[in-house]
Amino acid sequence: MKKRLFILFVLCTNMLLADIILTQEQEKNWQIELSKAKETSFVPVATSMMRVTTPPKLLQTISLPYEAKVIRLSKANFESVTKGELLAVLSSSKWIEAQKDAIDAYIEFSHNQNEANRKSKLCQEQIIAEKECIAADAELQRVKVKLSSAKNLLKSYGATDEAIQKLTRDSTIVPNIELYSPANGVIVQTNMELGKNISASDTLFMIKTAGEDWLEGEITHTIANTLKPAQEIIVKIDNKEIKSKILLISPTINPQNQSRYIRIFLPKDAKLIDGFIAKAELNIIKKALVITKKALSQSDTQNIVFVKKEQAYKPIKVSVLAEDKNLCYLEYSDELRGDIATSQISVLLNKMQESQHE
Repeated sequence: MKKRLFILFVLCTNMLLADIILTQEQEKNWQIELSKAKETSFVPVATSMMRVTTPPKLLQTISLPYEAKVIRLSKANFESVTKGELLAVLSSSKWIEAQKDAIDAYIEFSHNQNEANRKSKLCQEQIIAEKECIAADAELQRVKVKLSSAKNLLKSYGATDEAIQKLTRDSTIVPNIELYSPANGVIVQTNMELGKNISASDTLFMIKTAGEDWLEGEITHTIANTLKPAQEIIVKIDNKEIKSKILLISPTINPQNQSRYIRIFLPKDAKLIDGFIAKAELNIIKKALVITKKALSQSDTQNIVFVKKEQAYKPIKVSVLAEDKNLCYLEYSDELRGDIATSQISVLLNKMQESQHE
């Protein structure tokens, strides 16, 4: 019984795909237009409004843990900076106090270091008791920690190692503190005005360093299910093709529109500015054929195109990968490399259905 059903299925399939033979008169009257399918290396899967964003690792924030007054500004928004370039000059009583504490801690450390070395020699010669050396070493360690804390505080205020070394060597207090750029980049945010006071932990400068940006947006859950992280794609923005790859697809769905967040790698040569918003077309890299939608017809639930073979039109089942307003993207097949009918499709479809009932 199963064998008979299989044979019947094959016969029906062959009948469906039977060639349609037209007479010369029918060819002349119907004037069927023909066109060849175009080969493509990528297929569009989604179109969405997306935004260019900067990864957090490319942003460096400069702030101070104390209140200060702006004495001089050397850089402003959107200016390029190099590592070590002067950004601003500030003054603060906290900065003066921190320098005094560091100098005092260094003087105390130097004194205790000399004292510990002196007592160590006396202990070796057994002139003084061992416990005095132990006590001197313990005191030296305490003062060493105190000096280290004072230096770290100065660093948090923006002082460089060279400036701290000069401060402890010369014991000369610098009235103002100079802020230098920690990296090469572009200033994307400045929250300082000349002569104004700034509060502790305020963001003074935000610098964007060189690197690849992200393209972020939302796509439908259905489309997201067909994609995966690390998959290579082609992004089209303003007729510009950008070869990229998917970095992240959110595991959760936005319940309001049944969409999922997607993050895409944006190479440097894309030359898109942070904050830029545009309609982006996402394309998967896949060999396919493109035809006009006029060439596609349906029989039952199957998509069909008619390919001309000499005087016959062969109906071929096709798999539609994607479509837009005018075009269809089909699974690649050598059978579709011939001339495809793009007009009088309904006539060919009727002829095919008539042959099924003969």
